[in-house]
Amino acid sequence: MDSNNQTISIEDVKLPPGYRFKPNDSELITRYLIRKILNNRPLPTTAIKDIAFYDFDPEQLPIGEFSAYCRPKEAYFFTQVVPGRMTKNGGQWTVSGPDLQVTVGDQVAGLKTRFVFYSAGEEERAKWTMREYRVYPGLTLYSQNEILKSKIDTYVICKVRYKEDDENLNLSNDDHTFQTISIEDVKLPRGFRFAPTHTELIRDYLINKILNQPLPTTAIMDYIDFYDIDPDQLPISDKFLAYYRDKEGYGFTQVVPGRTTRSGGHWKTLDMEMPVMSGDKLIGSKTYFAFYSAREKKCTHNWTMHEYRVDPGFMIQAESTDETLKSKIDSTFVICKVRNVDFIKLPPGYYYKPTDTELITDYLINKILNRPVPYSIAFKDIIFFYDLNPEQLIPIGEFSADRGREAYFYTQVVEERRTMKSGGGGWKASGQDVLIMRGDEVIGFKKYFVFYWAGENKSTDWTMYEYRVNPGFMIPANEPNVTLKRKIDTFVICNVCNKEDYDNWSIDETTSDQNEETMDDEAAPSQSDQSKSSKSDDQS
Repeated sequence: MDSNNQTISIEDVKLPPGYRFKPNDSELITRYLIRKILNNRPLPTTAIKDIAFYDFDPEQLPIGEFSAYCRPKEAYFFTQVVPGRMTKNGGQWTVSGPDLQVTVGDQVAGLKTRFVFYSAGEEERAKWTMREYRVYPGLTLYSQNEILKSKIDTYVICKVRYKEDDENLNLSNDDHTFQTISIEDVKLPRGFRFAPTHTELIRDYLINKILNQPLPTTAIMDYIDFYDIDPDQLPISDKFLAYYRDKEGYGFTQVVPGRTTRSGGHWKTLDMEMPVMSGDKLIGSKTYFAFYSAREKKCTHNWTMHEYRVDPGFMIQAESTDETLKSKIDSTFVICKVRNVDFIKLPPGYYYKPTDTELITDYLINKILNRPVPYSIAFKDIIFFYDLNPEQLIPIGEFSADRGREAYFYTQVVEERRTMKSGGGGWKASGQDVLIMRGDEVIGFKKYFVFYWAGENKSTDWTMYEYRVNPGFMIPANEPNVTLKRKIDTFVICNVCNKEDYDNWSIDETTSDQNEETMDDEAAPSQSDQSKSSKSDDQS
């Protein structure tokens, strides 16, 4: 592990397949960027390079130098921000989403922002994306030091990535003969962890396991009875948490019919089967699941899983007579990557249900202004919300599990609110804007939408409330802050719900004590709601 007194050269870090530099956001801010700015403590490693990042278009950056210890086509750089984030060739990094907070405990330590790249003279964005990490200016530790303030305002870490099917890039390895290394013997500096690509999981681990050949390391556990037990009983121990992301585990196991546990819970697929490639060869597939508890009879949202399988045609020829090998592949010997997301534990009868006013004042406005929000885990930032149909959005295991398939998203509005992928479709407004008041002030608006598949006249069971801030509430008419105006005009909260699940929700609710605002949240807009409209669709 890293020492506080010595920087480990990246050339001295020896990594088995699957291990790489994969720091979390808080590590990037506290262990790397703050130490770099203060220049008073060594960095854990030399994994992040100094460069005049904005002098170059991304394809000119030395990405290849990172290939030994980062994900394919990914790199990390220390640099200083330049006005407009323009490159010398005239390209530009353009903001694609809001600033997101990086917290350490209860304190905001930094901010990260997503960018996409446009080459000079091109209207279509390139496949390069970038996350820019900054120290939070409000940290009281540095509030009185003008020199530090200046460095905090300009000095950043840029995490750049070429956004193609990078999990399926050809990770060629001419020597697949390994000597298995115990996970306890893999010494990882700060920021390094077991973060294999899909290709590595199948090629270097699952195939070798099926063939009884040595594995690179013992990082993947044997879940002999994975489908016999509920996920909270899995042996995801502290020993392994030191090498994974928080509350994540990898295991070998065999699939059972229905993927049902002894308690009656089951893993339900949430997405279509996706191919896993090595170069131009199909070597396997992965599928995404969420766990449905027998006790609650619905998705708990806490546990999710990716299941990895070998493609039989890659391993054995049609005329092969190896019945043992065929049996192991046919019996679906797989790798399961399981992850847990914790939520606030509420007593029976308590559920996360913010009012319209709270959504605007405590969540959306604070998000736009980059301030802390009360309960960030209840919301998900999805930049491309409108690229996906609602079945792909909910549940994805990272939301509050209060009310069946209901979830809250931060996102940016797109024209016509039509999905661009997944078969097409769109969100159609049902009614006009409803004013959200605080006292006698209009602080925001909400509008009700239903989802239609492309080419169909019948609405689905998916509904959505879209919440927007009233620009006049946040900024005066003559305010020159163009960036803030743009964020207010486009940034929204979407509360998405499946009506069928909602109608079947098993809790007996009463509305006698609810105020008018909360009751408006529970149903589609009435005629009285629609009469409150004062905004047109164009203003969203």
